[in-house]
Amino acid sequence: MTEVSSNEKKTNQIRSKSAIRVPIALHFYALEIVAILLVIFIINFYVQSIVKNYIAQECKARIETAVSSTQNFTIAFRTEIDKYPEKNEEVIKEFLLKSIRTADLSNQASIALYTYDAKTNHCLLMWPTSEYNVNYANSASAVVSQVVEEHGYSNLRDTQTTTINGNLIYYRSVGFQYNSPENKVMDLDGYYLLVYVNSGSYYSFMAQITLALVQAALLAIIIAGVLSFILSYPLISSTRRLSRFASRVAKGDFDPIKGKIRSKELSELGDTMNRMAYKLEEADVEQKTFFQNASHELRTPLMSIQGYAEGLKFGVFEDKESKDNAIDVIIAETERLSGLVENLLSISKMDMSKSGNYEVKKQNINVKVLCETIIDRVRGNFIHADKAIINRITAESLYIYANENDMIRCLENIFSNCLRYCRSAVTFDCRADRYRKRVTFTISDDGPGISKEVLDHLFERFTKGSDGKHGIGLALAKAIANEHGGDINAFNKVDGGACFEITIPLVKRRDQLTKLNNLRNLGN
Repeated sequence: MTEVSSNEKKTNQIRSKSAIRVPIALHFYALEIVAILLVIFIINFYVQSIVKNYIAQECKARIETAVSSTQNFTIAFRTEIDKYPEKNEEVIKEFLLKSIRTADLSNQASIALYTYDAKTNHCLLMWPTSEYNVNYANSASAVVSQVVEEHGYSNLRDTQTTTINGNLIYYRSVGFQYNSPENKVMDLDGYYLLVYVNSGSYYSFMAQITLALVQAALLAIIIAGVLSFILSYPLISSTRRLSRFASRVAKGDFDPIKGKIRSKELSELGDTMNRMAYKLEEADVEQKTFFQNASHELRTPLMSIQGYAEGLKFGVFEDKESKDNAIDVIIAETERLSGLVENLLSISKMDMSKSGNYEVKKQNINVKVLCETIIDRVRGNFIHADKAIINRITAESLYIYANENDMIRCLENIFSNCLRYCRSAVTFDCRADRYRKRVTFTISDDGPGISKEVLDHLFERFTKGSDGKHGIGLALAKAIANEHGGDINAFNKVDGGACFEITIPLVKRRDQLTKLNNLRNLGN
């Protein structure tokens, strides 16, 4: 079963690779074939329409030229026949045939002399004869028979067309008249001259052009096949490289793609995937570091709680005072552990919101009310530590779009940090910058300040100062500020002490006026 499943996996991999290669090559090839066939079809249609019009015009022009040339027959015929005193029908026929035999209209059209034979009741071809040219005579006989069948024995003023053996014939039938010296018009009844042009040679030439176009199309399709392979190979190769790279990233190998991507279309995708791999590697390292630090920070209070709890269980602490101290330690470590877990949950929520997997609920919050709320929250800690809060709130009734609990936690963490390091007091300042449309919360202390080594990594997770707790509070404060479209900065004051500035965008003035009107309506 294992070998069968392994073979099936290999077969699926081969099929998947073919599924990548074949459609790309066929896509290029199909597009090229369609383009080639479309171009050939348009060219052939255009050429045939032009050639057909040219053939029709050329044949008609040749017929008209040949008919005009028959005037020379009349002149020659009359010049010769006037020499004879007797001009009976036999003489006329003899000189008529003589004139036609000596005429040369091969450059314009073919000619045929025919009459009605009363004895046989059929058409009689007088010229050309089989003695002159068998093929010419047979061709002329077929054309004359077709013309007589369609139009009978008559003069045709306009050029006509008929089809014989698949060939289009252009023709015109002309009767004879003789003007005697006495200016007497004599009709040579029953004698007709057929002038015709077989357009088969023209259409044969057009067929040769079509054949040449078909051959050119086949050659172009073969060339297109080679070109499609040449054009699609870089795309196929690049796709396979990117596929292998994506498989490596899925397995945790974040090494970037080495070398250039052959396909220009996929080179940008390759660069993007390299940046993605770099970001994923950073996130992977950060996640592993986070878990290591989190496990360490969680282990410390848990070990303290476990140690003191076991001491109480096994009677290590005998007197009441030592028991009370042990219980106080357990409570303190429990509070510390609870705060750490709560901060970890909050920062995880910020990460999920940043990636789009969680939406932080926000609303319009009065800045002044928010400042008063945070002061009420931290005042007890300051009283217990015998430290002072200097309040310098100057912001008016302005509003920010934020989550109230998150903003309180952000400011509370900054206050907690400043309280830990201050000597006597922490100053809280809140002011609005209408030009930049932001509000700035400034919290500063009169302590020793932030060391240079810590300042560069102050807002990174698990970065702790000399008296730090778990290194999550400031990282959470920055994550909350960024979530609300703001930022947080820290620096040391000139006169000593650390200073933190949190900037948050203000709500548009129209929204603020709407909020104020709603509050007034509620008050009334």
